[in-house]
Amino acid sequence: MKKIILLLALYAGSFYYSQTNRFVYELQYRKDGSEDYRKNLMNLDISPKSVKFYDKTFADYDSINKNANRAVSRYSTKTDQVIERAPNSFKNKWYRDFFEYFVVNTHDEMTWKLLQETQEYNGYKLQKATTDFGGRTWNAWFCNEVNIKEGPYKFRGLPGLIFILEDTDKNFIYKLISNKKLATEYDTKEFVETHYGKPAIPISNEKFNTYIEEFYENPTRTLAESIKNGQKTSFKNETIETIEELNKKKVMLQNGIKSRYIYIERDKEPAFKTK
Repeated sequence: MKKIILLLALYAGSFYYSQTNRFVYELQYRKDGSEDYRKNLMNLDISPKSVKFYDKTFADYDSINKNANRAVSRYSTKTDQVIERAPNSFKNKWYRDFFEYFVVNTHDEMTWKLLQETQEYNGYKLQKATTDFGGRTWNAWFCNEVNIKEGPYKFRGLPGLIFILEDTDKNFIYKLISNKKLATEYDTKEFVETHYGKPAIPISNEKFNTYIEEFYENPTRTLAESIKNGQKTSFKNETIETIEELNKKKVMLQNGIKSRYIYIERDKEPAFKTK
């Protein structure tokens, strides 16, 4: 395999002085070993002012919108891993999209154990480190050649850029597959700081979970109000005119809410009541 990250060794000492350095990770994730992996590409954008991690599709759609001078394409996160932080900081803004748009402020300092184990990855020597975070044990492979103490999602603080990251059950696997330098600091205000103009509402993780759990308990309430007011509504292109018809969709809606995200931080996920 050819080297996928050609500029790292050349620019390792001056990354933070350029405008935006974008690292693209392939993310494979699943709830447990009984499921197939979901797959997403994720961007890690590092600039002098901020570090941001988000679904790559956001940037793909943003390019389309900027060329069209309007929002012709919109996207919602599939991963629940939209993160912003200051450089060299463990304080994260965790942007959460669930009908409304929220931001949860978290402090996520990690204690890493560095090991002597190494491996070669696309021409780079990586060293292993482990940590416990979010109710999982993680193995990270970082590169001492690249003096960037960052990595995917909230993971950071090692003596080099994280190339590979996985939990011990291999339910979340990140692999660095490419990088490029952008001439200017990339503007993400349409899809990170806001969701296409909708500002992020500050909330705690506990209140965010309560919001989702209550939505799960009564997922038809918003549509029901419309029907009570004499309006028709639709679900998956099917017109619904009565509360009885809507209630038949309740289980389907609950299943959609429950499976929308696979929560990386297992100790912070909502508790859905099963009947």
